[in-house]
Amino acid sequence: MKPILKLNLLVCVLFVLAFALTLFGLIRQGEKDIEREIGASIHFAEQMIETAQYDPSRLQPLLNGSTRHIRFYLNQLPDAVDADEEVPEWFSDLLQPTGAFASRPWRYPLNNGEVLYVVAMPDDEIDEVWESALMLASLFLGGTLLCNLMIFWGVRQSLKPIGQVLEALEKGMEQGLEQGQSGRFRANLQHYSLPEAEQLAGHFNRMADALEQEQHGNRQLTRQLMELQESERTRLAHTLHDDLGQYLTGIRAQAYMIRQAASQQQIVEHTAERIVGHCDEMQKSFRHLIRDLHPVILHQLGLRDALCNLAEQWQESSRIPLQMELLDDLPELETERAGHLYRLVQEALHNITRHSQARSAQLSLIAAGGELQLKVVDDGCGLMPQSIPGIGMRSMHERARYLGGVLQLESVSGGGTKISLNMPLNQNKKKQEQ
Repeated sequence: MKPILKLNLLVCVLFVLAFALTLFGLIRQGEKDIEREIGASIHFAEQMIETAQYDPSRLQPLLNGSTRHIRFYLNQLPDAVDADEEVPEWFSDLLQPTGAFASRPWRYPLNNGEVLYVVAMPDDEIDEVWESALMLASLFLGGTLLCNLMIFWGVRQSLKPIGQVLEALEKGMEQGLEQGQSGRFRANLQHYSLPEAEQLAGHFNRMADALEQEQHGNRQLTRQLMELQESERTRLAHTLHDDLGQYLTGIRAQAYMIRQAASQQQIVEHTAERIVGHCDEMQKSFRHLIRDLHPVILHQLGLRDALCNLAEQWQESSRIPLQMELLDDLPELETERAGHLYRLVQEALHNITRHSQARSAQLSLIAAGGELQLKVVDDGCGLMPQSIPGIGMRSMHERARYLGGVLQLESVSGGGTKISLNMPLNQNKKKQEQ
């Protein structure tokens, strides 16, 4: 059952209960009014009968049925009294008086030997109560219908923004599919007079804009990643061809020379030394290539020693002094998290080399308050206000998000750059507890 129908049914039940309670009160009050009216009519009848004892002519108006709530009959009671056909019998039975004066006819002997009977007739009062009950039922029925109509209209108006949100979502996705971009979303809601609906529309529009911007950034990141992938493949191909390929070609030629000059000891020794030198250079190239692809030293020495080795190699290649502050007993991190932290530091140092024009730099990694605090600072040229983050900075933010922290970048044009990250140490424990 739809929620709006449930709400309408609940309103109907409440109105029925309220009508039943009100009708019950009306009947109880009607019973009291009937008893009071009949009691007053009987008292009036007694006075009229006393008067008629001395003046029999006064009985005639009473016998004509002009009195209300009671009937007078001389010498004989009628077989049946006509009831009010407009009032249902069940309703009339509810309001019949129960007093002694109403349960049976009253018999008054007259001085002339005749007998006067007095019978209670509450039909007029019962008819008034019935008319009040019908009016009450009409009011409750009209109120129920009006209330349900207002609820239906109000709920429809309130749910209208939600329906438009769903329609906008579906429309935005359909537009993206038609344009061949399944992840693309464009949607916007109109303005509403209802403040809550207007607030909902505003939040939805801002969310849609943020989602579109995020998707645009993801598309740019995907394109940059593909370009970086091709660039890395090209670099690897050049490295393998220019360095390793040339060394292998030289070794092959020198081995051929040894075979041809096997009888000439001096040429053989000289060529063998050159082969050994080429093998050493090949080994260095392999180590450098493997280190770029995966930090094997991180698994062999641990995070602190791996960062120290990275810093030493960076200083040798960049010739920029690096002041280091590394905690001696760094907490152990799982392999994947340690790898992300290592790559983040590596990317930060590479950015200093490529962009900062710095004369010195600082690297600190300490533990405090259940967090691991990383800072990389340089005194270079800083970033321009209109600078757009590249794929390196994006990857650093993504690694920081994986580590459970937020990367903060502070830079002033001409005033250097500061990169800081606070990451929780007990992230793994929290995940296990959850």
